[in-house]
Amino acid sequence: PHVRMPRTFKRFCGLMSQLLQKLSITAVGKREKLLNVIKNPVTQYLPVGVRKIGLSYSAEKAVNLFDYVAKSNDDEPLVFVVGAMAHGKVDKEYSDDYIQISGYPLSAACCLNRICSALEQKWNIQ
Repeated sequence: PHVRMPRTFKRFCGLMSQLLQKLSITAVGKREKLLNVIKNPVTQYLPVGVRKIGLSYSAEKAVNLFDYVAKSNDDEPLVFVVGAMAHGKVDKEYSDDYIQISGYPLSAACCLNRICSALEQKWNIQ
């Protein structure tokens, strides 16, 4: 799907509410689907041979994310499992590797920012 995420939280909430109510969002004036809700298990939609990396404050394996990403094989696709809930934990069954990237609990937005920064550094994106 091709979509530009809203810049404000209010518009993002509206978009997500519409997605959950209608189960899909189409482009205005077109039949093209921009977003749609998928059925579980989510792993069936991932590429074959992908490495799934779960992030959690409670994980036993603490890593420097920049070093961790830099050491990853360029031929192996990576999927990061980031919890986006106020309470609870990420299901370990989804993950091949379960890591901690900070000694402190981080928001999902902060985790995603760190992942993007580590990948930018690995791929030399400026």
